[in-house]
Amino acid sequence: MKTNKFLIVLAFLFLLPAVTYAAWERTVSAWDTQLPGAGKVQISFWSNYWASESNGTDAEDTMGSVYINYGVTDNWAVCVSPSLYGWKVDGGDSESGISDTTLMTTYLFLDESEDFLDLAIIGIVDLPTGDEDKYLGSGSVEPGITLIASKTFGPIIAVANVGGYTIIDSREGEKDFVLSAILEGVYPVNDKFSLNASIATWTARWDSSDSSSEAGLGARFNLSKELFLAGMFYESLSNDYDWSATLAVGFEF
Repeated sequence: MKTNKFLIVLAFLFLLPAVTYAAWERTVSAWDTQLPGAGKVQISFWSNYWASESNGTDAEDTMGSVYINYGVTDNWAVCVSPSLYGWKVDGGDSESGISDTTLMTTYLFLDESEDFLDLAIIGIVDLPTGDEDKYLGSGSVEPGITLIASKTFGPIIAVANVGGYTIIDSREGEKDFVLSAILEGVYPVNDKFSLNASIATWTARWDSSDSSSEAGLGARFNLSKELFLAGMFYESLSNDYDWSATLAVGFEF
């Protein structure tokens, strides 16, 4: 697995100069304070991969999500995100199919162009559209809220998310809520290409689990004024997985 990881990272780094940075979002891991303009529609496709190893057995998880984001006004947006999920254990079981669906609304309170910083809030609810018995969905309605702040410090843009979600009708051994925080730094190399780094932590979902954390390094680009491409690799700083990767592409209408 470590050899495959090295080859994937190397190929990704060689591909970076071939693409450019997108204007309508800046982050890869964190939610950003930049929203689509009034009447604009942004559609993006995000794929996530997690690799883990336990007792000599490799396991893989993959998720694909579509985000359809609409700007109601210049500082208010709504979004729907259906997803697919799959998992497999080497030499063991596997499953894939429809996963849970996310509904979101984001409101920008402060704008750094006029105020000290950007400040926005996201209301989120995950709907249990995935099959819980096949481990494709949570099996519960999970509303949450996240505060987003972003500030420019010289050449660096810092974006912070702090929030959490409630697990309605949590099962035995399952927490009633999960809290999370993420800090992402964006370094615009030029107006079309940025390097991104993030660090994140979140509390355990199950009583038998520990809190988790990860660090990520990636980039964001645009292929045209409306089209973006982004990617990031993550190293787990805890024991829930070994490494993961995110790739995304999006278009604004």
